[in-house]
Amino acid sequence: MVVHQVNSGMTSDSNIYLVIGSRAALIDAGTGNENKRNIAKIKELLKGRHLDLIVLTHFHYDHIGGLRGIQDEFGSEAFAGVGDAPYIANGDPAYTLSGLFGDELGRCEITELVEGDIIDLGEHRLRVINTPGHTCGSICLYDEATNSLFSGDTVFASGIGRTDFPSGSTKELIRSLRKLSSMNISMLYPGHMNTTSDGNRAIRNGLFMAGGM
Repeated sequence: MVVHQVNSGMTSDSNIYLVIGSRAALIDAGTGNENKRNIAKIKELLKGRHLDLIVLTHFHYDHIGGLRGIQDEFGSEAFAGVGDAPYIANGDPAYTLSGLFGDELGRCEITELVEGDIIDLGEHRLRVINTPGHTCGSICLYDEATNSLFSGDTVFASGIGRTDFPSGSTKELIRSLRKLSSMNISMLYPGHMNTTSDGNRAIRNGLFMAGGM
């Protein structure tokens, strides 16, 4: 499995990861403000291959605003956790926070993912883990072959996601972090800021910050 960060991570966009095995998946789509550049980078990295699917870790605009433009370009099916998928499909501004970015989201087609679903990329299989807290339907993706976790905004290398937006819950976030703390996680690919090769430590720190230790 090869993981590329498509964008710089220094703007209001979420981190966008292109994961390439025998199939290719994009994890999160950013705001769309840099879609032209991001699409060009994805094409460069794919080298003529197809973008098989797009997975959204949760429903906030900084992770989903670029979805429709990327889908228009590549024709890829989009997936999100079962708790957040309806809000993405309806473009619900109260939950997606699109108004904070001065935009509106139209309706879109989203396939729901549930706990334990496997995204098969060939040599590597990303397992869906429900991690509510930042949003009601946030998910993480775990690759058991490399002990890597794509954590969205559940946990960062040095921090945790906010819980004061609609459907957020500190109590649920603590439960989710405790679930993750029982796993062996080396590489952590978060939704914002830097990656880290010590995911276990990041999760322990996150639990402490959330008041769960």
